[in-house]
Amino acid sequence: MKSAALCALLVVVVSSIARAQEPPTPPAPGPPLPPAPTADEIRRVSAYYLKGKESGPILIELSLCADIGKTEEGKLACGAPLPTTLKKGDAITAFVKFFAPKGGKYEDLKIKFLVDGEVRSTSDFTVTESWTGYANYKKTTANKLGTWEVQVLRGDVVLESRKIGVE
Repeated sequence: MKSAALCALLVVVVSSIARAQEPPTPPAPGPPLPPAPTADEIRRVSAYYLKGKESGPILIELSLCADIGKTEEGKLACGAPLPTTLKKGDAITAFVKFFAPKGGKYEDLKIKFLVDGEVRSTSDFTVTESWTGYANYKKTTANKLGTWEVQVLRGDVVLESRKIGVE
């Protein structure tokens, strides 16, 4: 009986040593990791977040989306981008994301929807401080044929715009 127990123990020890010498299993494939920022980039962005309140928010993203979803962290995200052309009656959702400095509250932001240069609607919104990105979206219906343009503005300054055709 003692020799059977000793043999079993020997098998466990030898197999443990053999496993320890095997190369580790590589991690499961996934999305590539983003490149690490430089120390200077981290210092510059941190300084802007801490002291850039007077300079205002920075537009990180403007996307035209078919729908809005959520990230794994529960944050708003563009669920699916729109195709290059739409049909009359389709929805257009403008998704925006801003980096906003600490203590900041900016009430002079808006999204404009235009058709062939004519304003169809304007929506005002407010952005408050956010290190990870303050997201918002506005939706309209493409109820006219032509070239639709979505503009993101701060005051009267167009920060960015996107165009999409409606047939």
